[in-house]
Amino acid sequence: MSTTISVTSLRAWLGMLALGATPACGVSAQTRDQNTPFDVLMIYNGDWAVRALHPWSGGAPGAVDHLKSRCQRFTLYFACEQTVNGKPQTLIVYTKGTGPGKFNTRTIAPNGLAGGRGDLTIDGDRWTYLDKPPAGLNGPWSRVENVILNRNQIRFEEYESVDEGKRWTLTNRGAEKRTGTTKRR
Repeated sequence: MSTTISVTSLRAWLGMLALGATPACGVSAQTRDQNTPFDVLMIYNGDWAVRALHPWSGGAPGAVDHLKSRCQRFTLYFACEQTVNGKPQTLIVYTKGTGPGKFNTRTIAPNGLAGGRGDLTIDGDRWTYLDKPPAGLNGPWSRVENVILNRNQIRFEEYESVDEGKRWTLTNRGAEKRTGTTKRR
C-alpha cells in the first residue's frame, strides 16, 4: 500500500467520523440557530486514531494512523481538510443531496486533481458512502459502511465492486476512536 490514502480509504475515514452529532457536539451557536443539513457533518472536526486491517498509511495490520480533520461550513458547501499522520491528504467537499440525509461529495487531492461525484446517505447510525466512475468511464465502484457505536467510536467496512454494484468484496475494516481534547461526552 502506498503512503497516500486511497479514495476508498478516505471515504471510509470520513464516513466513520460521521457520528450523527447534535448541535451540542461542538457546532457554533450561529449554526444551531440556522439548523442546516450540514450541522451533522461538523462531527468530523477533530482528531482520531484509526486501527484497520489495512492501515491507510501502509503500515502493518493493526497499526494506528493519526487522522486530523479541520472542517468548515459555508453557505452551500461544507468542507473538511484531512491529514494522515501529519501529511495533508485531501479536501472533501459536501453539497446538499436530493433529500434529508443525502449529500453529494467530491474529493480534491493536494495537487488539485478531483475525484468524481460521490454520494453519502445517512440512515440513523449507519452512514453509507457510494462512489462510482463518472458516466462513460469504466472502473470499480466503492462503498463504505460506517456504524456509529457512540460519539467517539466508529466501526467501518470498505467494499469494492467490479460489476456495477451487483456483488461486493470486503477490502478493509477497522475502528476509529476520537482522541485528545476533541472527545465528545
